[in-house]
Amino acid sequence: MALPASGTISLDDIRTEFVGGSSEISLLDLYKGTAGGNAIIRDKAANNSATDLSAGIPSSGAIALDDFYSKERTFQYTFSTNATNQSASTIFGDDYSGNYNKRLIVDTGVTISDATPTGNAITYNSGAGGTLQLTNDGTISVAGGFCVDNNSSVTVAVTNNGTVTATDRDYFNATFDGDGSAKMDFVGGQGGASGPDIYHSDYGGGFNCKLTRSGNTFTASWTYNELDYSNIGPGSYNVSSIFPLDGGGELDYTDTAEYVINANAGSAGRDTRDIAFGSKIISGKREFWFAANNKNSTMTLGGTMSYQQDGWTAVSLSTSNSRRSSICDFATGATKDGDVTGI
Repeated sequence: MALPASGTISLDDIRTEFVGGSSEISLLDLYKGTAGGNAIIRDKAANNSATDLSAGIPSSGAIALDDFYSKERTFQYTFSTNATNQSASTIFGDDYSGNYNKRLIVDTGVTISDATPTGNAITYNSGAGGTLQLTNDGTISVAGGFCVDNNSSVTVAVTNNGTVTATDRDYFNATFDGDGSAKMDFVGGQGGASGPDIYHSDYGGGFNCKLTRSGNTFTASWTYNELDYSNIGPGSYNVSSIFPLDGGGELDYTDTAEYVINANAGSAGRDTRDIAFGSKIISGKREFWFAANNKNSTMTLGGTMSYQQDGWTAVSLSTSNSRRSSICDFATGATKDGDVTGI
């Protein structure tokens, strides 16, 4: 902690703050040295963004006890505006590995957060030296990562006067975090011989469609659609409405609504190809269903959770026939990882 700002100050006080132990010291041992040197007190590195709390101690010439008023053997960086995904090693630069104390402060009213599904609000990289302190007077928050992720062998001592929150989140997998496509198997198909005869040729037949993302548009498409023993050809349907997005095009994990599309993909003879698409939160995760039949059929979510052919039978919808594993991943948030005390 900082030395007194005025009044009595002793060599014992200075030794406790800057040297440690009980050996004799002299003021001549406490000249401020150059950055990166071996001096007990030294200047900060050029790439260190923090404030040097021992600035002003002479590097030569006259030196007195009152030169040490309010001084502290610490590099301190204060977050005064909101920020995301901060790295302590980047902030402290070449001094990160040194044996000084490094302190981060999150100011009142300031939020340090995670901007990516599996990222961290504040990361302490490997290679830290000295001591590491974090004072939180604001908010540290993540969705799917760590509020404080310590990968070093030095303990991060947190003084938490504010809020530290971590939540879980869904996010698009590598296929759909940008433009991409994948096979989506249908449920349903119980309405006669042609019921399950719809597919995309990219997947060699079966009972499926191809889900494609282009920008923020999601399209289900097929190349074969048999109705009354005749292939009526390819088709597609815009299914974007079952994918709630945030302003950045990410899956909006805060959206808890359910979404259903019931549509038709053509008719021939005795058959009509009904298709349906839906999504719903179950146990904190968004599940997705794709359904088709060659008779009038309807997807219902809510408490019913079924794909029903009129007047005949229904297929129950559940996590076991959801297609979320082909669309989403899930990240669990936590307040800390590694050697962190105080939260």
